[in-house]
Amino acid sequence: MDRLVGADEWARSADRADEAGCAEGLARDITAVKIGDCLLGYKAVQRRMRGGRWNHFRGRMREIEKLIRHRHGEIVPEADDALIYVEVIAGLAFVEFGEGFVEVVLGWAARWLPWAQKAVIEEIIYERTRVRFSPLTADALGHALHLSYAGRSALDIRTIGAFDVPKAKRAKLQKAKRRQRDRSRKEEQRRAAGAVSRADYLDNSLSAARPWEAFGISRRTWERRGKPMPEAVPDVAPISLAA
Repeated sequence: MDRLVGADEWARSADRADEAGCAEGLARDITAVKIGDCLLGYKAVQRRMRGGRWNHFRGRMREIEKLIRHRHGEIVPEADDALIYVEVIAGLAFVEFGEGFVEVVLGWAARWLPWAQKAVIEEIIYERTRVRFSPLTADALGHALHLSYAGRSALDIRTIGAFDVPKAKRAKLQKAKRRQRDRSRKEEQRRAAGAVSRADYLDNSLSAARPWEAFGISRRTWERRGKPMPEAVPDVAPISLAA
């Protein structure tokens, strides 16, 4: 049977990506090594790159793999909709790598769908990128992968949308979550500083104690009489509300 590319070819693809400085989002700086004014030589220092489309592509790819692990484990099982993952990766890789994207997709599919035939994968790649290519937005990815908002939140997926909650509504929900986190954090800070919570304050407030009821009068009458407390009540019959 015509099988997909093997692990060795996938490893070579990864090595070439590493050499290009893309596989881990790293860049290499050359630093001079000196003692005083004496130049001893140079050394290469790696640093993590910021921004750039590669980081965005890699982030989405890793979140797709997270979703696969959650749904299927380490390998996508054979099913009618299993190849949707290849379609998505092909669309993203085509935008990122241009003409060199085919090898990237074949290597990725060899890892996650080892049962798939190479000819089938190549046909998907051609169909998705040459015949009906369209940029994949976050919401388009969410629909393609049938990712719900609840599943997105549970897996902490951020670069893929949700098929059941549009982007505008997700932004409002996220804003509400941030406000709630801010309120909770400030409440914890106030408690640490010794402030009394509103619930405790209300439990001990006059509204909860209702001292005027001990006198048998209304609150406004109690306030006009100087707000006496029950402990100071003389040993007389209570005043009727009708008085």
